[in-house]
Amino acid sequence: MSEATRGAEAIDFGPDAQDLLWLSQDLVAVFDADDRLCAANPAYCETFDCDPAEAPSWRQIMRRNHAMRQGALIAAEDFEGWLAAAAASRGQVAFRAYEAALHDGRWLWITETVAPDGRMLVHATDVTRLRSESLALRSERDAAQRASWTDPLTGVPNRRFVMDRLERWLDQQPRHGTFGTHALAVMDLDRFKQVNDLYGHTVGDAVLVSFCRITTASIRAVDLFGRFGGEEFVLFMPNCPMDTARARLERLQQALASAVVSRDQPALRCTFSAGLVAMRRDKDVHHAIRRADRLLYRAKADGRACVRMEV
Repeated sequence: MSEATRGAEAIDFGPDAQDLLWLSQDLVAVFDADDRLCAANPAYCETFDCDPAEAPSWRQIMRRNHAMRQGALIAAEDFEGWLAAAAASRGQVAFRAYEAALHDGRWLWITETVAPDGRMLVHATDVTRLRSESLALRSERDAAQRASWTDPLTGVPNRRFVMDRLERWLDQQPRHGTFGTHALAVMDLDRFKQVNDLYGHTVGDAVLVSFCRITTASIRAVDLFGRFGGEEFVLFMPNCPMDTARARLERLQQALASAVVSRDQPALRCTFSAGLVAMRRDKDVHHAIRRADRLLYRAKADGRACVRMEV
């Protein structure tokens, strides 16, 4: 057994299924709610040069493969920008399917199935034998679809995508039984207009991009983060107690306060204000956002750089 596949023994599907998955040329992997690889068969490990025993994150796997020019072929000039956008869309729907090209010339048809607790099953099949013209057309279609729900500056989901996913999520929740605690925050960068006025829109854009990259690096795969417009953002944290959600926002505030958000203005620091509410099963998404907005205004009035939460 190769060094890259030792950790794949962690899969426990029963002896019969275990043998089949081990022998299969299809790629099979499981990521946990924090988007770390916890199980994979040899085909997946060898393609992406990873070992589940090390519990690498999906971001780490992609960065390593990109640096070594193996695994997925990423054509974007700004790899970190692409990575932030791709990470923001992972785990946002219960099931999705897409195609991906590999450095070795193969094309994969990949499906992602997400469990309610955030675990993700990844299954990929080699579809290289399909006509290249057909693959190219579908690749263009997928790119156009991604562009329709992605904010072009920051690469994170836009308002249209966030609202659609939130409404779908709420519709899919059981009408009976325990609803659970699900936190939603509306966030607004503090004094952002002054940044644009003092340093120009190029620096302002850099601040927005940096904020999004720092945020997407800190959230779970099941969380939903997107730009609502201007300097306003929404972060949805399913199955997250309110105190935990507030602590996560405060840790993000600390990370942002110490980060360089613009290479042109390395001394510039950024903060945000936020309103935090719990989703309600008997209310629509717009109701939750309006409540969070009111708390956001209170945070601004209380001096900014703080989180105000429903009690």
